[in-house]
Amino acid sequence: MVDNFKIIRTLLKFEKPGDCYYVQLLRRQSDDPKIGGIPNPAYHGNMYSRSLKDYLISSLVHFDEKEEEIKTLCKTFDVRAYIRLNKRNYKDISMAIFKHITEEICSGDTYASPFHLISSGAGRANSAGKEKTWIVDVDAEYIPHKNAIADMITKCEPFQAREDIIEIPTKHGLHLIAKPFNHQKMNDFWQNYSTEQGITLSLCDIHKDNPTILYVK
Repeated sequence: MVDNFKIIRTLLKFEKPGDCYYVQLLRRQSDDPKIGGIPNPAYHGNMYSRSLKDYLISSLVHFDEKEEEIKTLCKTFDVRAYIRLNKRNYKDISMAIFKHITEEICSGDTYASPFHLISSGAGRANSAGKEKTWIVDVDAEYIPHKNAIADMITKCEPFQAREDIIEIPTKHGLHLIAKPFNHQKMNDFWQNYSTEQGITLSLCDIHKDNPTILYVK
């Protein structure tokens, strides 16, 4: 089980009217129900069949109120709770939805189902600004090099302190939450390090607006 509610609560900031954080309850493709050991085609590969519920968390009180509900749903339906640590805002989500609708109108007769407009808008409308964070995905094979990876991040422009890089446990490793940094410089540091250490791993994945784990049973 991974329960990051306490860690993530300390990272949430509600500063302007409409500020919110996007939480999704999703079943990973690897967790899809199986029939005779074969993934059920009603679920497998279908993103929307794997989405159980979304939340736009609007305050710390709201976050606390939904904790038990989210955990219960995850346990009951075998899904995982994810949260995007880059803040959203109701206005920006609404504008993203409006833009999508306008583009469809201008395109002619091609219309997709509007059912998922809110989740699509919430996924796109990054309102974090200068508070934006990236996720460095440190899977199990990278764990022995975790401290070295964090130190490399601090050496990339714009420089950030080691204590400002937050560790979020995942099912098979951890996420390092950091401010955006010079990706090419980071790659150079890793190439030098891997040569010195005699390892053949490529640089771990770096995500610019992906969700991190909030809870998984």
